Amino acid sequence: KIGGKNQLGLYQELALMLRRQTYWLARRAVRSNATVEGLIRTYRPVIDELKAEGLELLAPFERSAAEARAKELVRAGAPKDLVRRLMFLRPMTAATDVADMARKAKWGMVPAARIYQAVGQVFGFDRVRAAAGEVAGDGDSYERLAVRRLMEELLNEQAEATRAVVAGSKGAEAGADAGAARAAVNSWAAKRKESAEAARRIFEDVQTAPGGWSFAKLTIVNAALRELAATSG
Repeated sequence: KIGGKNQLGLYQELALMLRRQTYWLARRAVRSNATVEGLIRTYRPVIDELKAEGLELLAPFERSAAEARAKELVRAGAPKDLVRRLMFLRPMTAATDVADMARKAKWGMVPAARIYQAVGQVFGFDRVRAAAGEVAGDGDSYERLAVRRLMEELLNEQAEATRAVVAGSKGAEAGADAGAARAAVNSWAAKRKESAEAARRIFEDVQTAPGGWSFAKLTIVNAALRELAATSG
């Protein structure tokens, strides 16, 4: 038994994941004329495979954020195992994209997911999305909508860069562990040195600039990441 505020925190965490994933799957259904049952058959096994990996699958930033949220709820009295399972769901918004690219490349789901996490870590996609989530809570409904669209773009750009890294790797061993995945991403970036360095530099400049994150800063970083993703061909 835990206090009402923390019970609501658990429900809100689950609701956030359900909203994001429902939106993602609804868009997929429209594009491919899929049914709900068909989507479940397609994606449930691979999502279950990722869930079995737990928080250890995540890159350091996302894992640290999930663990911090988990500790707060566990201290409040929530069951530890339940909380850890729940905290893993938020970073899984784009898991269906990862599943699609893994199938196309004939990779396992877990190695492809490690590449996706490494792309987020190396280029700062994960930190920019977290900053966007904070900015979204401060504005009016139009600004929240604009930030939501920007977050969609970031997810698409990270997925596009991941596809390129997977396509450019010699095999799924590139995602054998977190170190191998980062090495594969850095190797891909080295072949696109100009856009990769520009994206990193702009991210670092904005992150260390005074005044915290704003929609304008997010837009600038997103433009650099979009340009990087555009070099994936």
